[in-house]
Amino acid sequence: MVHSVQLRQVGRQWQSQPVLQDINLRVEPGERIALIGPSGAGKSTLIRLMAGALRPSGGTVQVDGQDLAGLSWRALQRHRSGCRIVEQLNMLVPQATVHANVVSGLLSTWPWYRSLLAALMPVEVARVTALLASLDMASHQWDPAGSLSGGQMQRVAIARALIANPGLLLADEPTASLDPNTARAVTRLIVEQARARGMTLVFCTHWFDIVRRDCTRVIGLRKGRVLFDGPPEEADEARLAQLYAGSHERI
Repeated sequence: MVHSVQLRQVGRQWQSQPVLQDINLRVEPGERIALIGPSGAGKSTLIRLMAGALRPSGGTVQVDGQDLAGLSWRALQRHRSGCRIVEQLNMLVPQATVHANVVSGLLSTWPWYRSLLAALMPVEVARVTALLASLDMASHQWDPAGSLSGGQMQRVAIARALIANPGLLLADEPTASLDPNTARAVTRLIVEQARARGMTLVFCTHWFDIVRRDCTRVIGLRKGRVLFDGPPEEADEARLAQLYAGSHERI
């Protein structure tokens, strides 16, 4: 279970170009953080640094006071298992059933023989059924994932992230490819699930009007730097206008 994540003077470069600069943040258990800002601000990179999927070019990313760069491979895998990312693309196996796609979220936590068993027969049926029911997807458990609508597929991706009960749920603009109505529904669903399960949530989104009422904190990124960091009520029109200046992405 993730207890706290702290970034100290973190920077990240791609091909000598700075993407993030001088990031100092501390994420506490149970926070629901809206990570907002225009495209290119560094939001996706920040998400992956928290998950341990990327290393910073400078500074440190610490989990419970331990620098991720100094962890053993096994300890780093444990951290990654305690974090789950809901991506922009659902990354499902379309030929596999919804059930199999959801169970795949447990494979990294299992020994090889249990993973092999899951490939041969349905496992964790009751657990998956209950989770899908909470996402309004129980009737699709045995359908091929490729037969679903875009919004339904993203719900399956959410279930895959939630099945291992992660301490830290990271959502990287998971509604980017969906129509506005579906995007709103999926956004609301992710926030509600995190709140109901007591998970720490960092949600990278343009749908701030939806998450404003349910998030506990807002971090605004612009050009790789933190423009503001505080409670939702402080993200007023003036600050949002400054954050998205020159961009047409604000919804």
